[in-house]
Amino acid sequence: MRRREVLGGLVGIATAGLAAPLIATTHSLRVGVIGGGIVGGSIAMHLAEAGASVTVFEKAGPAQGATQNSFAWVNAFTDNAHYQALRIQSLLAYRDLDRSLSLNMVWGGYLNWASTESESVVVRANARQLAQTPYPARPLIPRELMALDPNIVPGPVSDAIFSSIDAHLDPVAVTRRFLERAAQAGARVVYPCEVTALDIHGSRCRGVATTRGTYPLDRLVVAAGVDTPRLLALADVRLPLKHAPGILAHSRPLPLLTRPVHDAPGNLSFKQMADGSVVGTDALDPPDIPAHRDIRDHAIDFPSDDLRAYHGNRILGKIATFLPGMHDVALDRLTLGFRPMPLDELPVVGAIPAVSNIHVAVTHSGVTLAPIIGRYTADEVLRGIRVDMLAPYRPERF
Repeated sequence: MRRREVLGGLVGIATAGLAAPLIATTHSLRVGVIGGGIVGGSIAMHLAEAGASVTVFEKAGPAQGATQNSFAWVNAFTDNAHYQALRIQSLLAYRDLDRSLSLNMVWGGYLNWASTESESVVVRANARQLAQTPYPARPLIPRELMALDPNIVPGPVSDAIFSSIDAHLDPVAVTRRFLERAAQAGARVVYPCEVTALDIHGSRCRGVATTRGTYPLDRLVVAAGVDTPRLLALADVRLPLKHAPGILAHSRPLPLLTRPVHDAPGNLSFKQMADGSVVGTDALDPPDIPAHRDIRDHAIDFPSDDLRAYHGNRILGKIATFLPGMHDVALDRLTLGFRPMPLDELPVVGAIPAVSNIHVAVTHSGVTLAPIIGRYTADEVLRGIRVDMLAPYRPERF
């Protein structure tokens, strides 16, 4: 299927299964959103556009937490059929937002290829994940792979697939755009501003105390990434997360070489951003060596600039074996991020049972899910409903 045909199909069902847009409320509820990352930004935007009086409390600055350290690949890959449907809804919502807000997303698809039989098993399993969706991955022979992405030198190819619906984005730029749109609709974004206490009376939250003063509220949404457990603990609610560090090497900008997201042999993932920089990693977790012991245990920065530079240049060197046009490109930076990973690795979204007007939204796939979580959370906060699509992801399951 040609790319234009795929895009037409996406537009045709973009609103299927989605809640209708909210109509501005007559009485503007005062809603606080803790967290100025991509999920919090989307929630704030949807709430403000619906007429709520929104205040965003951000501890450091917009997109300064997990968001800025995200690989930011928008995709539908998962073995869980319900979760996949939610991801597809969000991907389709991104189509509309990209047009209306000029998000500058790169709709280049996803290339995954293998050079050994053990890697081929993974590629074929990835293909099966999309097989029952309207957007199955297309198998490729080596010459098709090279024709699809001429600047890639793939080496030996035992299996390859291409998923045409995937995209990637600049998570910081998109978050700022969400928050700008929220501000245009009347939201206030307050930072640096740390929430230090919740004013709980019975089963209701009446406001927050912060390092910038106190704020009375009618509703509160906690979308603070890895800081979510601390904030919910202020309401005597326990929601543990996994410790999930990850690194990304970022090159200096280059002329356009490639548009897809790539999963290459050797656990190597990389992409080229719209600004020309190449971003990638070769491991989901830091290797278990003495230099990484503290990083693997708790959230700290790299112990030395030398170790940071070593990992950054090592990863860029691996990418250059498949993308020769970036040989000798300078490392711009290496980011170390800590992913907000629920214990079962599925989103946690919805009202807290013990305090009914506090809502939570925390997920590892924040970039992929931000549009749909923003839309559904606004529905639930302002309408007092429980969206059926969020049923498997309620906080009470913990």
